[in-house]
Amino acid sequence: MRAIDIIILDAVLIFLPLTSYLLYLAFTKTFNKKENNLLIIVAIFSIFYLIFKYSFPAFPGLPFIIINIPLLISYIKKDELAIIASSILLIFYYYSFYDNFLILIVLEYLLYYLLYLKKLKNSNMYTFIFTFSLIKTIITAILLIYTYHQFETYIINTIISCTFLCIFAIIILYFITKAESLLKLHMNIKEIKHNEQIHTSLFQITHEIKNPIAVCKGYLDMFDKENPEHFKKYLPILKEEINRTLLLLEDFLAMNKAKINKDIIDINLLIEEVSENIEMLCQKNNITLTVNTIDDDIYLKADYNRLTQVFINLLKNSIEAIPKEKQGKIKIEEKLDKDNIIITIIDNGKGMNEVLLNKIKEPFYTTKQKGTGLGVPLSNEIIKAHSGTLTYESKEGKYTKVKIILPKEI
Repeated sequence: MRAIDIIILDAVLIFLPLTSYLLYLAFTKTFNKKENNLLIIVAIFSIFYLIFKYSFPAFPGLPFIIINIPLLISYIKKDELAIIASSILLIFYYYSFYDNFLILIVLEYLLYYLLYLKKLKNSNMYTFIFTFSLIKTIITAILLIYTYHQFETYIINTIISCTFLCIFAIIILYFITKAESLLKLHMNIKEIKHNEQIHTSLFQITHEIKNPIAVCKGYLDMFDKENPEHFKKYLPILKEEINRTLLLLEDFLAMNKAKINKDIIDINLLIEEVSENIEMLCQKNNITLTVNTIDDDIYLKADYNRLTQVFINLLKNSIEAIPKEKQGKIKIEEKLDKDNIIITIIDNGKGMNEVLLNKIKEPFYTTKQKGTGLGVPLSNEIIKAHSGTLTYESKEGKYTKVKIILPKEI
């Protein structure tokens, strides 16, 4: 009963700082990398402190096994500083427990890091956690056997402790991944809507600019340079209308802040992150999402955030195009063609007729009740800014295929 109480206490001590971290992200809706790294380090070392201060090893004679959770969180968050600091702290802790096995302990945590570097390429953190727990079980058992010379006494307790370590880590990975995916999805959709609102406002401003220009043209047509009265009467009006136009143009420039900031990005990582973010919406709408990407790393010179907005917008359109009563399917496929990377998004939704297909890229054209008609045009502008193309193929009642072609250049 004592062991169960300690495991429950450990769960509370672990999830309290983590929940605080995620609640802060949800409240501030920020994904600033430096700020997030600092916050996760605070959460990690809060867990260290709380466990050392208030908890006990689950079984007599065993060291803390659950104390490896902060290190696993560091690996999940891919925070190099937290990984190194946590590993050093754990090495010192276990050295105080097994003072004759420093080299083995150091090699153990070095092995975890090398394993992490290998698994990081495929982002397979669930496999990493399972392997971590297995290695921890074996090495802990070896250390206990050589320390106490009693196999039967400690091996079962070691297996139980490491099993709970694995379970806790998997729950935490799922918890963090889903929570952050939901927040990122919310932020990306919010950004898309914000850009649509900006473009709507810009259209309204350009429409307004036509009015003073039309007034100026009208007075200039009537202007007679031989008539002094026209100078007195028309010039102040022309000056006023020109000033009004300049003021509107200033508003126009102030609102047109969308820029493309290119950097070297991994397009496969982008597609993986987007698909993970949109997965929850797919599940909610009874849609199966399939992602087929090339195994090799593919790097582009592009704006990661802008392309993320494009893919989320296109996938969101695919989800909305599939009727609720239908078993939906969305497939993302990737292939290379000479110097280009081709990404297609195919859905089995209601499709489009030729009229809609021809007007899909026109601003303000939409069939949605609450749509602005700016999502696809904005996505098309972003792809064009990357020297790429965005094309549609569709058959009414059958499918829609979106093809994105981006130059594979660095």
